[in-house]
Amino acid sequence: MRLAALLLLVVSPVMGQGISMVVSGPGVPVESGSRVTARLTLLNDSATELTRTFPDKLTGRMVIGHQEWNVELQLRTDGEAAEVRVLAGRFVRREYEFTLPESAVGRALVELTEPAGLNPIVIEILPPTVIAETATKKESRLVRFLKDGEAKGQPFDAGAFFKQHISGYEPFYFIAGTESPNAKFQVSIKYQLLNRESRLAERAPALAGFHFAYSQTSLWDWNGESAPFFDSSYRPEMLYLWERVWGGKSTDWFRIDLQGGAQHESNGKGGADSRSLNIVYFKPTLTLGKPDALQLSLSPRVWVYAPDLDDNPDLEDYRGYVDLRTVVGWPKGLQLSAIGRLGDDHNRGSLQLDLTYPMMKLLAGSFSFYLHAQYFTGYGESLLLYNERGDSFRLGFSLFR
Repeated sequence: MRLAALLLLVVSPVMGQGISMVVSGPGVPVESGSRVTARLTLLNDSATELTRTFPDKLTGRMVIGHQEWNVELQLRTDGEAAEVRVLAGRFVRREYEFTLPESAVGRALVELTEPAGLNPIVIEILPPTVIAETATKKESRLVRFLKDGEAKGQPFDAGAFFKQHISGYEPFYFIAGTESPNAKFQVSIKYQLLNRESRLAERAPALAGFHFAYSQTSLWDWNGESAPFFDSSYRPEMLYLWERVWGGKSTDWFRIDLQGGAQHESNGKGGADSRSLNIVYFKPTLTLGKPDALQLSLSPRVWVYAPDLDDNPDLEDYRGYVDLRTVVGWPKGLQLSAIGRLGDDHNRGSLQLDLTYPMMKLLAGSFSFYLHAQYFTGYGESLLLYNERGDSFRLGFSLFR
């Protein structure tokens, strides 16, 4: 405590009357475009208790080489009062947050001009990539809730906790064309089963790879009487995802991920229209190209049917035992995805092409979806008609690709 006080005294006092104020940065490299936290510390170097109020915001500029941005750091209250009592010889600290520009990469100097007299801070900004967690990582709301409970002002935010663990899985889109069935939509999410900030995750980090996933693809016949749903495919699954087995750093031009799981698929119908299957699969993914440049991704998937296909014994003739998803394009730009599947016979496969472009690049990032065009040819677009060949072209939008 005394050592911290001596270090803080080096900074010029900006509040006067026994209070000094100093700003500290995140202390570890951060990603461009991410939300960054800085800390403002009030130090009472007088012999009496003093009362002060943290400013609502800190303003200034951030400089990297010849580039310059205006910055505004907002006070993060978390239910804590801005006005505080600072005991003699002690300090009180609050957090401020701001969002880094996506174009900011390098060693940034943040010079704060309001309030006057604050010290500058240096932030190391890297291109979008996963930054290794450090011991200085602040506690989440969940951890604080488990430690302190509701009584100490740390309510558990169930919505925020849910968003921490849910993510996109397969592409998430709504598209439509002129031929029946006109519309096609797909929803797909995965949920991480292990709390990343738990003691179990710290002791056995490999368990963080377990996820539950759910995907649904539906064909909607707008031309039909009462616009019925033609067919749907429901796909719950349990999977294990091992990301960045090899490579994946901002300086690497390649990355390898591994995934395995068990998936059930059915169309929810009965009688002669019933279709169902269960597979156990393995899927490696190789990505070539740096995170901010043109990339090529290859994801072959192989599977076995478990148990046998009693309801539709010839389904494997059309579905086969392997498919390949190829993606080429820019992570922040145009992308083309191709999914090819080969049945037991070479002429019973299918090919699906998806072309997407982020609307976030237009109108100053006002929209948060992608333009989406899809072409399908071959067998199996519908689980109901898995043994009938078809061709379709549809346009629409996607939320995740």
